[in-house]
Amino acid sequence: MALKFEITKEEFEALEEGQRALYSEHGDGYRLQVDGIDPADELKEALRKEREERAEAKRKLQEFESEAEKRERERLEKQQEWEKLSKTERERAEKLDKELAELRDKVANSERTATAEGIVAGLIDKEATGGVQRYELLRKEALQFISHTPEGVKINGPDGQAWDAKQLGKHLTETYPFLVDGSKATGGGAPGGKGGGAVTKKFHEMTGAELKALKDEDPEAYRRLRDEHHQQR
Repeated sequence: MALKFEITKEEFEALEEGQRALYSEHGDGYRLQVDGIDPADELKEALRKEREERAEAKRKLQEFESEAEKRERERLEKQQEWEKLSKTERERAEKLDKELAELRDKVANSERTATAEGIVAGLIDKEATGGVQRYELLRKEALQFISHTPEGVKINGPDGQAWDAKQLGKHLTETYPFLVDGSKATGGGAPGGKGGGAVTKKFHEMTGAELKALKDEDPEAYRRLRDEHHQQR
């Protein structure tokens, strides 16, 4: 009869005395003592430890991957938040730049228009027949020669030469004589009180600035000179 490797207590009691000496207690029964063969419980223990080590390694790997995913997710969230903030700031800056540019254009156009109107006002009587229409046409022509720079309003002639208001008024008078009420003359001071005495020039000899000053200070003298000029034409 072959001997079993593991037997119960009942099986052990049924063995002969000599056979019992070959067994030793193990757990709830007995195990055959054999040299050169690893006990089954040691093999099971080794397998158990290996499984536990594998499970622990797997758990740590999952924790590492989870932590890495968490860091990556947080990084992406911060990056998206930064990109969103950057976009908002960029749009705000662009809006401010646009508003500033519009304000600058508005101021520049206002100053250009004021300069043109100051020149044309001395050349045309808006109260005369067709005065308003001629005033608008001549102002539009004057604006072509007036620009706004960081240094202020500049007036340039057709060839780019630097001009002043008097030179532009003369050019408009000579180029559009059918629009103005008097020609642009050279020399002389301002009429009336600013000229230091009575009016000594004729209507067509006075500059636009002189005509405007005369109209503001002595409307009656202005109308008299204007009427005499029209009667002579």
